[in-house]
Amino acid sequence: MSRQDDIVAVYLFGSFGTEYQNKYSDLDLGVIFHQCKLPDLRRELSIEAELSLLLGIDKIDLVNLNRAPVQLRFKAVAKGTILFEGDANALASFLENTYRKYGDYQVDLEAYYQEYRKALQEAYLNG
Repeated sequence: MSRQDDIVAVYLFGSFGTEYQNKYSDLDLGVIFHQCKLPDLRRELSIEAELSLLLGIDKIDLVNLNRAPVQLRFKAVAKGTILFEGDANALASFLENTYRKYGDYQVDLEAYYQEYRKALQEAYLNG
């Protein structure tokens, strides 16, 4: 690949390389960039194209984890496999931020689910 100084880490996540992989599976790669060097779309597409050529795989889905929703960020780093680490300190900061935000999100999500279950029970079991 060309320059990588803007990349903090790369994670493999999703079904590729697992028991759930099938002929339709794509290669899901989560890329964490330095906050001060966030790429534009052209850079992201360039990385995806370079990886496709390098690996000989057409079905690559490159996800900029800096811009991804917290649920996807958490899934990629918690369940994925790290393939490249360029800056341990920046990665630690990203992980801390992701876990903290996901924890806050989970509290709100659980409250939502409780309200939803309660509304369903009232609508269908008591009425």
